[in-house]
Amino acid sequence: MVRLLARLLALLGLAIGASAAARAEATSADHLALELVAEHTALVAGAPNWLGLRLAHEPEWHTYWINAGDTGLATKLEWTLPAGWQAGAIDWPAPQRLQIGDLYNFGYSGEIVLPVAVEVPAAAAGSTASLRVLANWLVCKEECIPGKAELSLSLPVVAGGSATGDAAAAGLLRRALAQRPQRLDAANAHYRMDGDSVVVEISGAGLPAAAGLDVFARQPQVLANAPARIEAADGGLRIVAPRSEYFTAAPAQLDLALVRRDGDSVTAWQVTAKPQSAAAATPAAAGTGLTATGVAGGSDIGTWFALLLALLGGAALNLMPCVFPVLSLKALNLVESLHSPAAARRDGLAYLAGTVAGFVALAAALLALRGAGQNLGWGFQMQSPVLVAALAYLMVALGLNLSGAFVLGARLGGVGQSLTEGSGARAAFFTGLLACIVATPCTAPFMGPAVGYALTQPPALALAIFAALGLGLALPIVALSFLPLLARFLPRPGAWMNTFKQLMAWPLYLTAVWLVWVLMRQAGADGTALVLLGLVVLIGALLLHGSFQLRAPSWPRRLATALLLLLALSPLAVLQPQAESTSAQGKLWTAWSAQGLDALRREGKPVLVNMTAAWCITCLANERVALSSEAFARQLQRDGIAYLKGDWTSQDAAITTYLAGFGRNSVPLYVLYPRGGGAPEVLPQLLTPHLVADALARAAAGSSAPPVQRSSP
Repeated sequence: MVRLLARLLALLGLAIGASAAARAEATSADHLALELVAEHTALVAGAPNWLGLRLAHEPEWHTYWINAGDTGLATKLEWTLPAGWQAGAIDWPAPQRLQIGDLYNFGYSGEIVLPVAVEVPAAAAGSTASLRVLANWLVCKEECIPGKAELSLSLPVVAGGSATGDAAAAGLLRRALAQRPQRLDAANAHYRMDGDSVVVEISGAGLPAAAGLDVFARQPQVLANAPARIEAADGGLRIVAPRSEYFTAAPAQLDLALVRRDGDSVTAWQVTAKPQSAAAATPAAAGTGLTATGVAGGSDIGTWFALLLALLGGAALNLMPCVFPVLSLKALNLVESLHSPAAARRDGLAYLAGTVAGFVALAAALLALRGAGQNLGWGFQMQSPVLVAALAYLMVALGLNLSGAFVLGARLGGVGQSLTEGSGARAAFFTGLLACIVATPCTAPFMGPAVGYALTQPPALALAIFAALGLGLALPIVALSFLPLLARFLPRPGAWMNTFKQLMAWPLYLTAVWLVWVLMRQAGADGTALVLLGLVVLIGALLLHGSFQLRAPSWPRRLATALLLLLALSPLAVLQPQAESTSAQGKLWTAWSAQGLDALRREGKPVLVNMTAAWCITCLANERVALSSEAFARQLQRDGIAYLKGDWTSQDAAITTYLAGFGRNSVPLYVLYPRGGGAPEVLPQLLTPHLVADALARAAAGSSAPPVQRSSP
């Protein structure tokens, strides 16, 4: 009898020890008890094992979910594990909505376990592992207390299938895992901006009923934290939630947790909503603006409408000053080739191929970089000081060629020999490429919505929209090439062409000066001085090459020219961007920041935001025409309008994110926030003094332009 009792006591001790091994000793903190628990009494090698941080809150106290809501901080875990082990992120159970006065927080009260999957290598079987976690939390009632504690757990590691469960710990973990939002794979969800609201529409099989549902966004500062309206609509669900007052950018996807609570029972679903449209519904007519609704969300503009906008935007680029130097080169080709219809058509198609290839190549590079995690927008290549300097070199070289300092080819067209030997098509192709490169700093009407839409679409469709931009840019030249009747309006070739060619060199020189000015903003005085020195050497090399062309070719002359060219290009190898050196405040404006804008909006002040760049000629033209006059300054001061300017000359991720929030991936962008809050108004990309004055008056009065409705093209 004594022996039997001893054996029973030993077995009971083993059971108690095994259970204790699956749960570490609880740690007490202010208004909170913490405990590290494991699903089994031993870890299983070669498989994921569920562990969890158990939080037991005192009544009326709470900690926070991954999105804490209006105030608070999410609980964080930092694991210390044996080599080769891996701990995942917290697999958050569905949160509660916790109201404190006018504030809404998301988190947990009572008892909750935050589960984490830990991967144990197969080679660890037979060992004993010590697991440690550093927990950081914020526990709140009306006041908040931050806390930190290190918890540890020592468990044996066994081969698969031989672990036994700890009923209490396994029950806690099973309950937490059951409260995780389960993905609705069959659901199709999209969201859009509708004034000051975010509308999410969900369709598909297996959707929960709308009654009793609550919704939580994993991303902060998209939805306001007050309860949303959830209703059945068109066989699915529609969620209408107030937009966060701190909203700055529409996310690429909106992750939502739909939660139903029935006493202690919690059921939750996870839905991922894509933006219905990241582009504006329609371009603004002259004298009107677009509201943020039309730009950041609104109705889906559709593929065909985006292609039409891209075509029109590309054609409008021909009117932009940044394209004029290249058009001057192409004008010389047209004068010569339009009197030969076959050559004219060939040149036109080659020019078209160049513009389309240029836009598609730039778009492919942009999509690849964005896919790799770079936060870039259209015109990104002009944010590289090396490329800006290289373009300045190119403009000077082309200008010297037109001035007669040296000859690239035997005919006026440029690269190669005569048109009859095929060089005209090559020259036209590379002229098209050059037109594409220098056109990207400009943003023409119709172009912004098309580019914004393209960058939210699959790669093939995005590239097609950028190809339409190239087609639009080439359209006037192609039309001239294929319509022989237009030749009668052009002068006949003659001696005047040499004078015309020399005159056309000056826009190229002026473009080079502008590029050097842009470079000074990007690379500073030292970098600019190096490039200017390189330009002097380049001019000398090309003048020397021109003098050698009048003599018999020889290898010493070629070597001398090549060495000078290498010396001229050497500054490009050491050119580095520097931090923006412009003043944080001008006479009229203050440097933009998301925090500064939020502070002004909380004060209820009207705000004008100007997103610009030194390489954006459209931006500079707008500032000269409409944003620098005495009347503009007086109106800002009289009406108490804050003027914020964001400089995108060099890459700035915060500005890129702000642009994306309005469906844009390029500058200029002009946004007016009215007095007292309300939906912001997006102004057209080409400004006039009258248009700006009217918009400022609306903002000062606390109103904005009505949304522009799109009609199908």
